[in-house]
Amino acid sequence: MAEHASLRLSIRMMKESETFNSIYEIEEFVRNCHAKVEDEVVFPALRTVLKLENKEDTITEVLNRLEADHKLIDKIGEQIRVRTVEGDAEILSKRISLYFSTVETHNTVEERQLFPYWINSAEQERALRQRAMKIIGDFGLNRYYEITGFSEELLKMFDTPA
Repeated sequence: MAEHASLRLSIRMMKESETFNSIYEIEEFVRNCHAKVEDEVVFPALRTVLKLENKEDTITEVLNRLEADHKLIDKIGEQIRVRTVEGDAEILSKRISLYFSTVETHNTVEERQLFPYWINSAEQERALRQRAMKIIGDFGLNRYYEITGFSEELLKMFDTPA
């Protein structure tokens, strides 16, 4: 959720300044770090928790839609790169706007409909954090700090068991 807040602020700043140069960094972060953590760590853990509590049917449709959203967000991001190369400013602007609205809507659905189900034991939390930190490390810690605006100290707080 902290990354969602960071993305909201980045998107707001780009919209207000009408300067979209950082869209490429944001798109790469979403694709190769944020969504990857959700797809490989968060969503599978939620499916397991819901299955154990016999609540799988409650949220399966939402999880499926969110996973599909990640593919759509990737596709829109790719279209942004293609339109940049082609120099089609009008369509590029529309794709950036679509990207922003899709990411913001997606994140809101996760926060309201999915994350309230996040319940794991301390042991599970440690293992999940380690997997998430591996993905963040593979993305690049310095790039992660730069894009999210997080400090090393803040990230350590997330990585410390509750």
